[in-house]
Amino acid sequence: MSFRVWFYFLTLVGTIIVILWMLQITFLEPYYRLNRERTISDTVNEAERIYQSNLDITQKDSNLRTLFAKQNMCGIIYSDTGIEVSLIAVDLMGQNCFLRGITSNSRQEYISLIQNAATGSISFPFTNEFFDQSMSFFGKEMAVGDSQFYIFVNTPMELLDSTVTILKNQFFVVIMIVIALATGLSIMLSRHLAYPLVTINNSAKKLASGDFNVEFTGEGYNEAIELSEILNYATSEFSKTDELRRDLVANVSHDIKTPLTMIKAYAEMIKDISGDDPLKREEHLDVIVNEVDHLERLVNDMLTLSKYESKAYVINETEFELLTHVKATLRLFFSLDINFIVNVREGIFVKADEIKMGQVLYNFINNATRFVGEDNTIIIEALVDKNLVTVRVIDHGIGISKEHQNTVWDRYAQINKHHRRNENSTGLGLSIVRAICEATGSSYGVISEEGEGATFYYTLNLTKMKSINKG
Repeated sequence: MSFRVWFYFLTLVGTIIVILWMLQITFLEPYYRLNRERTISDTVNEAERIYQSNLDITQKDSNLRTLFAKQNMCGIIYSDTGIEVSLIAVDLMGQNCFLRGITSNSRQEYISLIQNAATGSISFPFTNEFFDQSMSFFGKEMAVGDSQFYIFVNTPMELLDSTVTILKNQFFVVIMIVIALATGLSIMLSRHLAYPLVTINNSAKKLASGDFNVEFTGEGYNEAIELSEILNYATSEFSKTDELRRDLVANVSHDIKTPLTMIKAYAEMIKDISGDDPLKREEHLDVIVNEVDHLERLVNDMLTLSKYESKAYVINETEFELLTHVKATLRLFFSLDINFIVNVREGIFVKADEIKMGQVLYNFINNATRFVGEDNTIIIEALVDKNLVTVRVIDHGIGISKEHQNTVWDRYAQINKHHRRNENSTGLGLSIVRAICEATGSSYGVISEEGEGATFYYTLNLTKMKSINKG
C-alpha cells in the first residue's frame, strides 16, 4: 500500500510540475509576446484618443509622454505630409529608441504600408543590432478632424532567456524537494491509512476462523472507526447466531434423543419384564405412545416452520365468528386443570385464514399454560378498534424481561438458558407464530414486565359485528 500511495502522490506531483513547466517555461515567451503586443495596441489606441481630444497641444503632449513612459515606449506622430508633429518619451529610452534614427525614406515606406494595410495598422518584431535587443514596431493611421496622422511606436521586448534559465534551474531543485516531500508524506499517510486497516484485516481473519471474541479497533480517521464499529456489531450478531445455532442443535438433539431413549428403554422392559403382565405392559406401552406423540409433534412443528420459512404456503382467507373459533381452540386444553376466562363477545366476525390463525391462538395458549401463575388462570380476550380486532392471551406467571422480549420468537428461546423438555411443547411454537403472522400480515407482539405475567397478542381484520338480542 505504501508504494501505491507514493506512486499516486508522485503522479499527481509530476502532473502539476508538467503543467507548471508548460506554462512557466515552454509557453512563457509566446505568452509574453502576445501580451506585450496587446499592451502596445491598447497604448496606441489610448494615445489616439488623447490626440483626438480637445486638449491644448501642451496638455496632449504631457498626457502622451506620461502614457508612453508607463509602458517603456517611445513614439512619434507624423502628419499626412510626413512632417514630425510630436516626439514622445524619447529621453526615457535614449539610444534604444528605434524611431530616433528613422530615415525619411523608411518613414514614407512605413506610411505607405499603413495606408495599404486592411486594418490601418502594421506591426513587426526586429532586433536592434547595436544593443542586440529584441524590439517591436507598431504603426497606425489616425484621423484628427479632417487631417490624417500616423503614430509610430517602438518598445523593447524584454530578454527572457536568462529568466527561463533561472526558472529551469529552480524547477530541478523544486522537483527534488517535491519528490522528497511526496515520499515522506506518502509514507506517513500510508501508515496512517494502512495501520487501522491492517488491524481490522487481522481481526477479520480471526473472525473468519470462528473466533467470535475478536474485537475490531479502528483509529486515526472516521471511516476506520465507523468500519470497526460496524464489524463489532456484526461480530456480536454472528456470536448470537452461533449461540442460537448451538442451542438449536443441542435442544433438537435433546428433544429427539430423550423420547428415543425412553422408547428403547420401555420396549426392552416390555420384552424382559412386563411382557406377561397386562397392567404393566399397558403402562409401558402408554409411555411409548406418549413419546412417539411428542416426536410427531416435534417433526410436524419443524415441517410447519420450514414450510413458512421457504414460502411454501397458501393463504385461504374466509370469514368466521371469533368466539366460536376461540372455543374450538380451547377444547384442546380442557384436560388441563387450568381456569380459562374468555372475554370475547358474540357476533364478532373476522376475515383471515382460520386454520393458520388457529395455530397462532393454540401456540399462544399452549405457551401460557407453561407459565401460568399462582392463580392458575389464563385470559383470552378480544379488543375491537375500528376495523381491527386484537386477540390477547394473558397469563399471570413469571413474565418476560425487556431484554428477552425480542428473542422469545426464536427457536427454542427460553426465559433462562436451561432447556427443559415440555411434554406439550416442542419449543417451536412462538417461532411458528412469528412465521404465520408475517406471512398473513397480522401484527403480533408481547407486553410484559418481569414477575407480572405476559400478554401475547395478534390482530385480525374485522368484517362485521352483529348485535346481541337479549330476551
